[in-house]
Amino acid sequence: MTNITRRRTLKMGTALFASGTIAGCLGSSSGDGSDGSTTVQTSFFVLTDFARNVVGDAANAESLVPIGQHGHGWEPSAQVQRDAMQSDAVVYMGEGFQPWADRMVKNVEQDRPEITIVEARHGISLLSAPGHSDEHGHEGDNHDGEHEEENHGNETDHGHEEGEHNDGDNHEGENHGNENDTNHEEGEHHDESENGHDHGASDPHFWLDPQRAKQAVSTIESGLSEMDAVSGEALTGNAEDFRNQLDELDSTFESELESTERNAVLVAGHNAFQYLGERYGFEIHALTGLAPDSSPSPKDVQRAQNTIEEHDITHVLAPVFESDRAAKQLVSETDAKDHLPITPIPSVTEEWSEKDWGYIEIMEQVNLPSLKTALGVK
Repeated sequence: MTNITRRRTLKMGTALFASGTIAGCLGSSSGDGSDGSTTVQTSFFVLTDFARNVVGDAANAESLVPIGQHGHGWEPSAQVQRDAMQSDAVVYMGEGFQPWADRMVKNVEQDRPEITIVEARHGISLLSAPGHSDEHGHEGDNHDGEHEEENHGNETDHGHEEGEHNDGDNHEGENHGNENDTNHEEGEHHDESENGHDHGASDPHFWLDPQRAKQAVSTIESGLSEMDAVSGEALTGNAEDFRNQLDELDSTFESELESTERNAVLVAGHNAFQYLGERYGFEIHALTGLAPDSSPSPKDVQRAQNTIEEHDITHVLAPVFESDRAAKQLVSETDAKDHLPITPIPSVTEEWSEKDWGYIEIMEQVNLPSLKTALGVK
């Protein structure tokens, strides 16, 4: 069995990510399988990290999307399609999340039906997007409706009802440039209309709940075990190892956030974080609503200021890869002391890549410290 701890010796910048530039001018990636190795191509950073942990040394797990870009709203070059066609498997989130990936998968299925396709979101019970259920979106919604019966019991075993703190949005559209560039407007690289990214009645950001993330890992394990060139036994051992790490992450969040001075946070941007609030029992308030490229209105700002006063918020959360201008403005105009980074992990910064941080490290090193401070851990 592959020792999963060895994964930290791999550098994301060289082993995981296709080289190239942002906004659809991607260069060639290394994941074409030309050296005879088994190659798994993925369409989203979190899936790259999950797939890497599942395959271990049995295959190369690589991203079709370069560092700093999440793969929404852009048209990849023909090389990206070729890389997918030359792979042994393609892992994508699921239909409607990344329109270009949907088209790519259809092309692969048509031209190379022998390539394994894995829909990582398959069967996962999703929370309702705001406005699609009751006042706070308490009803869970399964994006893959025909698989509703596959809801796993441990997803809410901390006693939080699904969607009980739903103030979030339903779209992963962060802009991925300099995280502190206040002139970098949200949605700058969105070449497609937002209608093309509509996730319907569900919030797609399930991976911020480690228990739902475990389900995606199991789906990836099951799908990739169909590849002829890998040992299903090796994948099983790797996947189980990683699921145990996700359980440890879940336990860490639960214990660290168990006793807090306040029960609400304010996100100065669009909200992709309701799964965190649902899992660990705190309210998520966001500056803007569903559309990731929306500019806050004066009413939005006033509502955020009222939230800061009502909940005695001292630290505003600023999503990484979005402009922190609104967070700075709220701090300057209220009694809040500072702003802190938070991320739904759609990609990685160059710094995180150099540190070889994956999903678990980013959750532990970025999101957890900020939440502890914002919630006032006792």
